[in-house]
Amino acid sequence: MRSRIFAQVWLVALALATTAAVSRPAAADDQQACLKGSKEAAAATIAACTRAIESGDYGDQDLSTLYHTRGYAWSRTSLADRVDRAFKDYSEAVRIDPKAGGSLLNRAHIYNQRCEYDRAIADVDHAFESGLSDYGKRVGYGERGYAYQAKGDNDRAIADYAESLRLDANNSFALIARGDAYFAKGNFDRAIADYDGVIAVDPEYAHDYHAYSNRAIAYLSKGDVRGAIADFDREQARSWLAAAAFFAAVIWLCCRRDAHASGRTMVQMCENELVEIKRRNAALESIAAALEKRSSG
Repeated sequence: MRSRIFAQVWLVALALATTAAVSRPAAADDQQACLKGSKEAAAATIAACTRAIESGDYGDQDLSTLYHTRGYAWSRTSLADRVDRAFKDYSEAVRIDPKAGGSLLNRAHIYNQRCEYDRAIADVDHAFESGLSDYGKRVGYGERGYAYQAKGDNDRAIADYAESLRLDANNSFALIARGDAYFAKGNFDRAIADYDGVIAVDPEYAHDYHAYSNRAIAYLSKGDVRGAIADFDREQARSWLAAAAFFAAVIWLCCRRDAHASGRTMVQMCENELVEIKRRNAALESIAAALEKRSSG
């Protein structure tokens, strides 16, 4: 009887040992599949990362890296996964390894998407403290600059974009973002210079992200109608005229609605805004007329 019990115990022990021996190579394979995952195989990457994480064979930086990699794979699937599942994985990676710079930067990006700018800035600060490659620094300056700009701190945003451009003078995102920050400060010449830079180094990016339109508005804001005409095409000018007319109508309706409720002060504010819109309309009309003349000639 005792010999039969011992035999059963040894069989269980042998089974467990065999399982462990099989699971470790399998977990190692999953780790490699996770770390070598591709954009085209996000689902397979996520599955491999999950198996490696749940195997219990990894800890510290290795486990943090697995969470980071799975988070990055989630970010390629859908917006909901990017702002939820990816965020959770980056947070877990940072919990395990507080110096996980890549996870801190990626989480900062999600914080910016959520308009949680102070948290984005804090994550970038921590990423810089952990030590970053030049590429990581460029990304960090861009994310932190974006957060500062969204908070209305254009000076700090400009400083961060300048650092990003120091590392990569052809960084189109930093050029156009710094141009927007200069524009917000009323420094139209520097804004135009940055928009010029985007157009020079990456015309396709400049077209896709409206560098020409931004430059046209900057020219118009400083009273350079000729410069604005060069960047506006006829359809853009007409679109602006339509938009200006729409906003003028909205403001006029607000004036009529709030005249009795707010008194003369609200009416004066509306009237002042209408004067400003009329001034811009006049400039836009001159652009449209010039474009019509140029096209007919």
